[in-house]
Amino acid sequence: MNKFEKMKAEKDGLDVYGALERASRDGWETLDEQDVARLKWYGLYAHNTGDGHFMLRTKVVQGVLTGDQAELFADIADEQGRGFLDCTTRQCVQHHWITLDAIPGIFRRFEETGLTSSGACGDITRNVVGCTLAGIAHDQIADGHAVAEAIHLRLLDNRAYSNLPRKYKISVTGCTEDCARGLINDVALSGALAEDGTPGFNLRVGGGLSSHPRFARWIDVWVDEAEAPAVVEQITAIFRDSEENRKSRGKARLKFLLDRVGPEEFRAQLEERVGYELRRGVHTAPDLRGHDHIGVTPQADGVHSAVGLCVPVGRIRGEQFREVVRLAREYGTRDGEVRLTHQQNVVIPWVPNERVPELLAEPLLEYLSPEPSLFARGLQTCTGKEFCGLAKVHTKERAHEIARFLDANIVANGHGEDLRVHFAGCSSSCAQHQIADIGIEGVLKKVDGEFVEAMDIRIGGHLGPEPKFGDVVAR
Repeated sequence: MNKFEKMKAEKDGLDVYGALERASRDGWETLDEQDVARLKWYGLYAHNTGDGHFMLRTKVVQGVLTGDQAELFADIADEQGRGFLDCTTRQCVQHHWITLDAIPGIFRRFEETGLTSSGACGDITRNVVGCTLAGIAHDQIADGHAVAEAIHLRLLDNRAYSNLPRKYKISVTGCTEDCARGLINDVALSGALAEDGTPGFNLRVGGGLSSHPRFARWIDVWVDEAEAPAVVEQITAIFRDSEENRKSRGKARLKFLLDRVGPEEFRAQLEERVGYELRRGVHTAPDLRGHDHIGVTPQADGVHSAVGLCVPVGRIRGEQFREVVRLAREYGTRDGEVRLTHQQNVVIPWVPNERVPELLAEPLLEYLSPEPSLFARGLQTCTGKEFCGLAKVHTKERAHEIARFLDANIVANGHGEDLRVHFAGCSSSCAQHQIADIGIEGVLKKVDGEFVEAMDIRIGGHLGPEPKFGDVVAR
């Protein structure tokens, strides 16, 4: 049993809450090394400085925030996070510089507004992601947001599934664009109509990036909206019970189980778990690429639009995020609803079409632009060495520099508006560099006997009907 499995066997990650409460009173130094690691189950990662500051990640199912929730994020940024927050590639929010004495108060405010950080990190079900415009735009086949919420609630704080072999990521989308990047998730539900016209989802399993990237595999299963949460739960149980996955931390993700048993055997195991014959998949060819929703997108009702704003490198000041909420309340018709995208940007939905020009003229949109430059638009970054103990290089400021240089010196020639540059600080691929047109991975290289920060460069990665991981062209 490796040290991580031993740690989880001795105490479940969710059981660290008592120690967290004590540490909030008596100081973070009172936590042992194992309990510091278990804090991840509540969304807390220690900064690489080891001085008692933490990153706090909060779940936002499919990126949909009420005005009160979004405003709370801005408040926490200003009160505890030195004035900024980060938007993530999984539609979450991260605050830095958090100290444990602030956590009880933050968690009380989360409960009051319907937020949670439980399961945001650790070997447990992470945030359930989906289409940013679920239910309001595009051609919707199935109700992806309702199913994502049902899966989230089914697995949230569920101790039957709080000790998984490794992190576990789920994507649900019911639209024809299938823009939730399901192919790089452990479980991907993609909207598809059955032959009789019943709305539901095709099911793919075993995607993931990091040092051994895999696209989610087709297991020839289709589920309707009602059965989807229970079927996903049984996939989770198969993963939980895979003792082979617990032997090596580096081969613990669900994708390695698929590698061993294959899609057909996995499907057979799933049928045995659910106790009935599963329906065969519906062969469709959705987009599967993932769209950024920047700019003005007409909503399905014909009278509203969603306005997507580019957040440079995914980092936004607290006062800017609060202004986004103010604009959402002023121009939107859903009391400040804001949505977060996979590309680390924000969307203000439910804007009456006749008020869109007025919103576009607001001063904030000079910085959070709905019409950003090509390289600023396609840029994604992870936290980087600034705070993360795994990162080899700094990412945020360097990404700014790269975008400014490319926008100043490169003229787009047939690339369209969707050229993507993803900058990851290490091989963990939080910035998803393997699926970018240009993917940058931070590495350490020995020069004259000393390690220096360097970068590997990939090109040609993409999702879509014929997905491909980028090829390394420079090391």
